Amino acid sequence: MAEEKAAPTGPDLSKGIPLASLKEGGMLVGHVGEEDVLLVRRGADIYALAPHCTHYHGPLAEGLVVDGTLRCPWHHACFDLRSGEALRAPAISPLDTWKVEQRDGTVFVREKAPKPSHKPLNKSATPGKIVIAGGGAAGFAAAEMLRRLSYQGEVVMLSDDTAAPSQSAAGPLTDRRLQQ
Repeated sequence: MAEEKAAPTGPDLSKGIPLASLKEGGMLVGHVGEEDVLLVRRGADIYALAPHCTHYHGPLAEGLVVDGTLRCPWHHACFDLRSGEALRAPAISPLDTWKVEQRDGTVFVREKAPKPSHKPLNKSATPGKIVIAGGGAAGFAAAEMLRRLSYQGEVVMLSDDTAAPSQSAAGPLTDRRLQQ
């Protein structure tokens, strides 16, 4: 049975909303085209991000805004408001972000912002192999960040779990199960 995609939520942000409808520290879920978008107001700045956590799809509109970050209400994954970058596990990957325009007291969101590029790791100061203890969400988040930073060496995950460590977006991993 095919799963139907839910209709977009909230106002069409590409048509604009009054700035006054988004109070200081407030959040609002709307949409741009078929994609839901979360607006966050912090002072004079408005940020537009994907509204669900990259860990377990938690509702970020119910989260907390703290010092330029957005924290998921379920497991406290932490994202940068400006870039959408996943700052702390269990966040797996960055959030999509959109460009925000304010004009004549109206806020418009029309297009996705390009994904930020990361400064590559200093190859001369980078080890050829990194060992991560634990094959769960935190270990996966560490491996994912290494790959996003263009780490090309071997990543070894040590785990005493019966299941193999996660490896979808993190690239090849060496599975070294601990022997009891």
